[in-house]
Amino acid sequence: SCNLTGLWDSTEYSVAIQCISAMSIFWSEWSRAKTASTEEKAPSEKVDLWRVIESSHSAGSRSVHLMWKPLNSFPPSGRILGYKIQYFPENNAELKMTNISTDKKIILLLNEEAYIISITAYNSGGNSPEAILRIPSTDEKTSQIIETVRTFTTNEEVVVEWIASEPEVTEYVVEWYEELASDPFGRSWQYVSNSTYWKTNKKNFKPFICYNISVYPLYGNKVAAPYSIQTYVQEKKPSEGPVADTGIPGKNEVTIKWKEISKGKRNGFISNYTIFYKPEDGKELNETVNSDVLQYRLKSLQANTQYTVYIMASNGAGGTSGEPKTFKTLKF
Repeated sequence: SCNLTGLWDSTEYSVAIQCISAMSIFWSEWSRAKTASTEEKAPSEKVDLWRVIESSHSAGSRSVHLMWKPLNSFPPSGRILGYKIQYFPENNAELKMTNISTDKKIILLLNEEAYIISITAYNSGGNSPEAILRIPSTDEKTSQIIETVRTFTTNEEVVVEWIASEPEVTEYVVEWYEELASDPFGRSWQYVSNSTYWKTNKKNFKPFICYNISVYPLYGNKVAAPYSIQTYVQEKKPSEGPVADTGIPGKNEVTIKWKEISKGKRNGFISNYTIFYKPEDGKELNETVNSDVLQYRLKSLQANTQYTVYIMASNGAGGTSGEPKTFKTLKF
């Protein structure tokens, strides 16, 4: 007999034997193989847990979207059968409630109190260590300890850097999602320890899409106030230009108004607007304004003259013009 050691847990092995006699130099053929599986052990790692808290409903309740990533330890300890979610008000552990889920997400309907939530993964060998998060009460105020966050993009990576006012904080969560995405479960996150620098492959972000990126400081199981910014990993010209509204012209002036381009068609951060205007049989002129300006008064126009006007919206990749409009200044 022989004891095989150093085997992985919860793994099927195939075993065969061959023999040789003391008087021979030739080995026998291999025996028919026998298969067997090693026992499962309880998962040794905590699940990677995160949450999205929706604002309070009218009845004083709020939805907390919990999500977690599958355990990726190698070799695996066994096949995960499900997840046990336990939660209770922070000031009353006797009201502990338990849910079982085979999915990697769940929605909890909580009141306005602070809650403690724990999740364990289990298999036939037992439970994993608890992953614990605290959900703050609705009237709880947390200080802003992250002073600034900036992002930049290289050929292959997206990099996020931040500065914190309290150096004793050593763990953070970086969360990112598309600005126009409405599903809280569509968010991505990653824990960062002992660093104020994080990077990921550029392929994790879509080009020409605006992303919200938030950095959350952690105090144990408590999540402090985030610092959030928006970014594009790659820009292109806006898909459409602004539509000009010429209003009622005067003798020598007119006020041009326009609306912002819809977020899904900006393809980048709008940096400025340029108003192009040209009198009939005359030279084209232009005026440029900042991105927060949505109207502009053109002055020193010729009286009793027809003009053509259009507006171009520009971002870091270029500009796109809207349809031209015509108006005529008054004679008197």
